[in-house]
Amino acid sequence: MGGESLLEFIRKKLKPHKEWNILCLNDWHLGSHAVNEELKNKILSFIDSNRENTRILLNGDLFHNITKHSKGSQKDQHLTPQEQFDLAVEIFKPYADLIDGVTLGNHDWRTEDETEIDLMLMFCKMIGIEDKYLKYRGVVGYSANKNFYSIEMFHGTGSGATIAAAERNLKKMKRSTADVMYCGHWHKEYAKPYKEYHIDPYNHQVKEYKRWFLCGNTLVDTESYAKKFSYDESFPSQAVIKLSGIKGKRSIEVEWIR
Repeated sequence: MGGESLLEFIRKKLKPHKEWNILCLNDWHLGSHAVNEELKNKILSFIDSNRENTRILLNGDLFHNITKHSKGSQKDQHLTPQEQFDLAVEIFKPYADLIDGVTLGNHDWRTEDETEIDLMLMFCKMIGIEDKYLKYRGVVGYSANKNFYSIEMFHGTGSGATIAAAERNLKKMKRSTADVMYCGHWHKEYAKPYKEYHIDPYNHQVKEYKRWFLCGNTLVDTESYAKKFSYDESFPSQAVIKLSGIKGKRSIEVEWIR
């Protein structure tokens, strides 16, 4: 049966370059006391130094966004939701031309749940990238010198107190044959390649592909709720998907900015 697709799709043709950086930014929680400012500045410096071959994906929880009726304490944030929004616009407007996909996270949609105002849609409109807004889930495809790569983006939901739980959730939430299944939400630094076999009935072959599960960690240091519930304490980081732009040498790897 037909119907509206679960997955939005955005395709970007990249200019010739030996290698491309797809910077995966999620769980920044702007406004939280726990934001690691040193890492934030390091990421922005990375973009500035590699602007010619870097693209950006924003995968939810850009704002900490503790409201009067949401989980968490107002004491955990030093900026109001409005100030968080203004800060996000200030940070990302200079890089709007590099952003290829934006999704909504559970902290972001608190405002929508209470007021039906979509903070991430407003953010995208403010910096001129409304056409890059995927809302909850989507696929971003990149064409790089006859190589095609695809990344499925979904912020993530549910508990993920351990790496094993995050991996299980990533596998459950994958909805496509994308090269990378990319989530955030669980504040874990996790990237795992796996083999997938595709049957080619026309050439009588079984082709092997290298796919990835990726959890993009967070920009914040361990927060009070992690200590309260004895979650794993870890260091903040953000992922960089490295794509080969060399014709005939298709390759995907994952590195981290820490």
